[in-house]
Amino acid sequence: MPRQRHVAKLLLITGLACAAGWSASVRAEDDAQAITRLRAEIAKTIDPRCTNVSFCRILPMGADACGNPTSWIAFNNAPDIKEILETKASEVTFIEEDRFRGKPKPTDCKAAKPPKLACINSRCVIGDLSY
Repeated sequence: MPRQRHVAKLLLITGLACAAGWSASVRAEDDAQAITRLRAEIAKTIDPRCTNVSFCRILPMGADACGNPTSWIAFNNAPDIKEILETKASEVTFIEEDRFRGKPKPTDCKAAKPPKLACINSRCVIGDLSY
């Protein structure tokens, strides 16, 4: 009888361990799907049109192990666009930050500088535009 209890305990522990691993992988897939969905929504919301750079704004999004943004969004500061983009970008950032929560930051972290913003071909764009 004690042997049967021991086997039952092992099966229970094994089942719980498998369930915990499966749960973590499902959550990671859910996070990846959420980020994909949010990025698609952001792409639909962005209005990149401009006549000069004064119409353009830049928004950081995501988080790497150092806490720096993983990407930047260039957009036309049309009414109500900024608030929608900030909300969606904050959701992406929260999901990406969650991967690193409780882990120490790498020792070689450097603060990220915002990229340059420009209006080229009537579109707000980001990147190093030096020639």
